[in-house]
Amino acid sequence: MPDDGVLITSTKMEDIPNTIRCAYANNPEFDDTRINWEPNFGIDCIVCDSRIETWLFNTGGEVSTVKDVMTSLCNEIASRKKTSAYKTINPVIQTDSRGQYLWLNSNSLTSLPNGLEKFNLYKVILSGNMFKEVPEQIFRIKSLEDLIMADNPINKFPCKITQIKYLKSVSFAKTGIKQVDCDLSQLDSLEHFDLSGNELTLFPELIKTIPKLTWLSLNDNQLSDLSFIDGRLRKLEILYLYNNKIKNISTETIFLGNLKELLLFDNEIERIPDNISDLKNLEKLEIWNNPIKYISPKISQLKNLKSIRIDDDYLTQKDKDNLKKWLPNCEINYQTRNEKLLELQK
Repeated sequence: MPDDGVLITSTKMEDIPNTIRCAYANNPEFDDTRINWEPNFGIDCIVCDSRIETWLFNTGGEVSTVKDVMTSLCNEIASRKKTSAYKTINPVIQTDSRGQYLWLNSNSLTSLPNGLEKFNLYKVILSGNMFKEVPEQIFRIKSLEDLIMADNPINKFPCKITQIKYLKSVSFAKTGIKQVDCDLSQLDSLEHFDLSGNELTLFPELIKTIPKLTWLSLNDNQLSDLSFIDGRLRKLEILYLYNNKIKNISTETIFLGNLKELLLFDNEIERIPDNISDLKNLEKLEIWNNPIKYISPKISQLKNLKSIRIDDDYLTQKDKDNLKKWLPNCEINYQTRNEKLLELQK
């Protein structure tokens, strides 16, 4: 076995004997339960129709070195310096009504091959991999509009993202990003920003420099209030704040007059206050899984509200009757948490 632990063979995997034996030179009785297997791991070379198949195993630590070697091999195959006996079965670059997109979800990847910029990709989905940063190749895709890097161990926000001029939507959900240390005002096409599932206790202020932000996903964090909202978020139309620790709907609602959809379920809110009337364009309100005990009559001023979902654990029949009277054209859905818990226990 070479020192780098990577053995490249001309034998196809299906021709390798099924019986596998392993031993260490300094420990013939090595405990094979310590071996981490990743059999039949393969990557598509993307920029050509070749594929690399491997049988990976390690005895601790990361296997990123091996996977980076595989990416390098793809680069050599694309430049015709090497060849592979395997061809891509299901192309990872696909086409829909909007154009070409790259889908590499949950492939345990650590790097990408060169040459992606030659495709006219409008979307790249790289969620559920092992990227520690946004691959450099992504910044070269000038046509990119949607970038999904969710569920990767990325800790630092990539300021180079401002180079992607046509970017409309970006997701860094379930990463390790907690700070944004760069001015995003050059992202004048960006509309949707997703930082959900990052255990945020403080909102990264520089997100507010995005000039046309209309959709903000902050669900599944640790936010305790709405104090981060100010006039720079006036353009918001969709705001996801579910599964946080928000205790009240405070007066920052005055800056959310353009909001159409507000998801606040799974928080700790007890009152729908008078300032709910600030949300004059609201069409959808999801506030279930909150111990709501009071609803202000001023909710009647939400003339555009089409649907509301709310818990009724603490609401009286009179409260329900009033809500129907205040919102005669709104679909009202009640959820009793006790009943839901019993259903989950079955």
